Amino acid sequence: MNLTYLRRDHTIADQLVAPFTGEGAYHGSTKKRVPRPQASQAPIVDEMRPTTMTEYPVEAHRPIASFTPTFPNVYEIVDTLSPPSQEEIRADGTTFVWCPFELAETVAGPLTKRVLAAMRAHLVGDKRYVYVDSKIQYLESGDVPVDSQHWHVDGSVVARGPAVEALGHSLVHDMKARFTATASPRYLAYQSSHHCATLFITEPVTLSLPELIPNFDALDASVRALDPPAIEQPAGSIVRTDGRSLHRARAAVRAGWRLWIRVVETDRQVELETSIVECYNTVFRPE
Repeated sequence: MNLTYLRRDHTIADQLVAPFTGEGAYHGSTKKRVPRPQASQAPIVDEMRPTTMTEYPVEAHRPIASFTPTFPNVYEIVDTLSPPSQEEIRADGTTFVWCPFELAETVAGPLTKRVLAAMRAHLVGDKRYVYVDSKIQYLESGDVPVDSQHWHVDGSVVARGPAVEALGHSLVHDMKARFTATASPRYLAYQSSHHCATLFITEPVTLSLPELIPNFDALDASVRALDPPAIEQPAGSIVRTDGRSLHRARAAVRAGWRLWIRVVETDRQVELETSIVECYNTVFRPE
């Protein structure tokens, strides 16, 4: 069984629906992990190294300091394709999670293949790995494509272990490391439809934040307090962002199918141990 893609028929009756809690983690579960054998752990690359944690050893017992980063909010529309029909989206079939780009090109449905072909022209090519994530979802009005509508960034630097637990958390996002690292993941994102568009902030935003955060609550609250200008990603567009681009999901304004595709160029090697592709295709419904 390949853990990085799933090919199946999509129907409204079979759409997976879960209650919306607003607590969904964008980048990994907050549940404590069973440690993996050292031999199977991929090396930590510079773009994902939680460098701030060196200032918080287990025995330090110090409060988490704050810093004042400026999010540049890279957002560039690099291509615009004709928005597909609802049937084209439904029938596309295959969805992906951390799938190598070359493999995704060979097994993708016709619509996703067209999008990946357009994305290929915009790959920079300076990273070791290129991965594809995608979702085919049928959303009723009010449904959310992920279990959160928080402002967040993709590819956050996550730390776990005894030093994190000494701070009272099972994981933290090392926000300061993302701004001090010389490298960052690079993204291309596509969304098909008008009825459930991702919201992006498109101008620099300066915030005061803890260096380490256990979730995106504090980041979201700070962004909402500023209320900076934001725009919806146009249907059929491909946008370029990076690991410091603030964005969030929005609830669907009417019912319909949606295809979302994200390609990441990264130095981080990802090898899945369990299948999470079905989770990617779940929609979340407020009760």
